Amino acid sequence: MKLRRVTGGLALLFAILVAQGTALAHQRDYIFNQSYYTTRKGEFEVELYNDFNMPNTEKSNTFNSLHQVELEYGITSHLQLAYYEVIKWNRAKDWQRDALKIEAKYRFLESGELPVDIALYGEYKNPNGRQDKASDEIEGKLILSRDFGLWNVTANLITERKINEHEDLQWEYTLGVSYPLNSKVRLGLELKETLGDQGEFGIHRKEHELQLMPVIAASFTPHSRILFGPAVGLTHAANDLQLKSIVEIEF
Repeated sequence: MKLRRVTGGLALLFAILVAQGTALAHQRDYIFNQSYYTTRKGEFEVELYNDFNMPNTEKSNTFNSLHQVELEYGITSHLQLAYYEVIKWNRAKDWQRDALKIEAKYRFLESGELPVDIALYGEYKNPNGRQDKASDEIEGKLILSRDFGLWNVTANLITERKINEHEDLQWEYTLGVSYPLNSKVRLGLELKETLGDQGEFGIHRKEHELQLMPVIAASFTPHSRILFGPAVGLTHAANDLQLKSIVEIEF
């Protein structure tokens, strides 16, 4: 019953935002990758993330899902702050609150003023539960992007670590390329790979994860955008399949 009230509240918020949205969305094109662009000064944006995860497609009892609601605000035209609420589901524990996140993203200059567009991203994650069971985490990303005519190439170099216990920095990267099919639809292809830490770095690790995902991004209204992609696991440690989507609304 409590979950129904939460879901109903989010649906109402979604409807209100659609009704009130008047500004053009900043055209997010990727799911794995954080984009170079930030929300414009004084603008507010909501993003709804949904991941349906199939670690082993032959075993349905391993299926689970993860859902995020992100609230973004443009402090300046180059700096945005965001707050996330994360909810997860699996067969053993049903629905439960998973974490909260706080994010800041800053982009340098305007697109095209440097040979490569550069932005920095920082995130603090507080998992739900006692700290001795689930440590708080910090994550940083270097975002690089460049347009080649109508094509765009974007890459994120990512590092993260737990902050309540000793742990080496973990490294991974994402890489994406996209191209406009028309003025409203953009197609892309993304890659995500974990690299490990300084003690166990490289592709021969037991926990080496590599995923490939085609992406479609479509704007059905001037102030909203929907992205969808099926991420296929290319290594044993990665999920066999993830169905990922983002709904983006800006006003």
